[in-house]
Amino acid sequence: RPRGGSRLMTVFGRPSRMAPDIAVARCSVSDGAQAPGTAPGWRHATCGLVFLIVVVCYADRTNIGIVLAQTELPGIPREEKGSILSAFFAGYFCTQLLGGYLARRLGSKPTLLLAAGVWTFFDVLTPFVARLGLSPLIAARIGMGLGEGMIFPTQHCLSSYWVPSHERAFLITFMTSGQDLGSVLANVISPRLVELGIWCVFAFWGGLAVLWLLAYLALGASAPEVHTRCKQSGEALWIQQHRGCGDFNDRQLSESPLPRRLLGEPSIWGIFAGHVGVNYAWYVMLSWMPTFFKGRFQLDLADSPLILATPYVASWAGGILGGFISDKAVGRGFRTRHVRKFMQVTGALCNAVFLQLAASASTAGQAAFWISLAAFFGKLQNAGYWVNMVDVCPETASTVMGMSNTIATIPGIIGQPITQALLNGSGGERSADAWRAVFGIGGAVAAVGAAIFALLGDDVSLDATHRPSAATEARRGGAWPAAR
Repeated sequence: RPRGGSRLMTVFGRPSRMAPDIAVARCSVSDGAQAPGTAPGWRHATCGLVFLIVVVCYADRTNIGIVLAQTELPGIPREEKGSILSAFFAGYFCTQLLGGYLARRLGSKPTLLLAAGVWTFFDVLTPFVARLGLSPLIAARIGMGLGEGMIFPTQHCLSSYWVPSHERAFLITFMTSGQDLGSVLANVISPRLVELGIWCVFAFWGGLAVLWLLAYLALGASAPEVHTRCKQSGEALWIQQHRGCGDFNDRQLSESPLPRRLLGEPSIWGIFAGHVGVNYAWYVMLSWMPTFFKGRFQLDLADSPLILATPYVASWAGGILGGFISDKAVGRGFRTRHVRKFMQVTGALCNAVFLQLAASASTAGQAAFWISLAAFFGKLQNAGYWVNMVDVCPETASTVMGMSNTIATIPGIIGQPITQALLNGSGGERSADAWRAVFGIGGAVAAVGAAIFALLGDDVSLDATHRPSAATEARRGGAWPAAR
């Protein structure tokens, strides 16, 4: 798309002509009675498999908060809860860039298998190393973070090759919505498993991860052009004609994990800001919601699974609906960057307002209602900064995600002890004022991040003018064989 684009509109206005990528998408040619793009195909199966491992990923991440809220770990002081929760993010922080780099070099399939295997190993170890003391427990949580840190850069690499431009917002937000379903299932299932024994929680979810690893090993591929059955169906060629990046086998391999050309672009820093804002509020809610309901309302988590699950169901619906509406809006002629900004700003502002109402609620049911609305609107932001990474870097989205999630993990590391300090200094877990402060800071950070994204965000591809020739790649040693 030309850098100037349509100038006949305001920040969230409507252009006078259809977006070029949508016009192209509507001109597909069918090889038979039904075009590959008009029916469910291998791209949907691939996105479905990624969705499932994101479900397990977030269930694993949520479980430790449920366990710590519901029971005592032998020999682990309760006041160390913030340190245990933040240990995960220390590991998560370290492998974002590595995940993006490996996904581009090796392909998304082997990198995703590696990531899931690493975090599952350390997660299953958690209840056993906890018996050895605080330090081994923190080490296991860091190890789990090392594995999970690679998943979203790898998902974005996969999206670059498997997702057509005109289905981008919906399919990417669908895969990411596994976050919410994973949290729902963890809050429904894990409190019951805790009653059977802490080890049952981690063994159950670890077993599901192993089943997924076997399924993806058999059915997955890094790109449609290296997926035999997808090529045979004709869908691979159709996807290649309707996505924003080149052939998987001809991709650029030599670029640094921290490309200076991207770090100098305002739109990249807009994505970073939006990501930081979303993550602070999200990490606080994910990690502390069980404590909020148990401390503020003395709720028995095992007897009230729906209270904990409802906000995540609402979040899942918000993410899916946001992606669907975004693709429809772009298809009807709204410019991509304006749709992304609208979703980001609307989601952040509504999330901040409803979180404050939740903190001031007088009953657990009212609080769950307001948190559910906050989660619904908050997840609209995934159709903003999150999808925008693939808009601006269709070939190097994994690199952008690696950089962005590295920076945006910092709120996860510092947000946990900040939340613990606010609760300790403002009346404890039963205090409405303490939770207003906790949620207020999260809402404010998200609103500032959304404002910066709205100011700097764009939809112009930064990869289109940075494709070195095959000869240049060969001189750089870029022709390293990739696993499929």
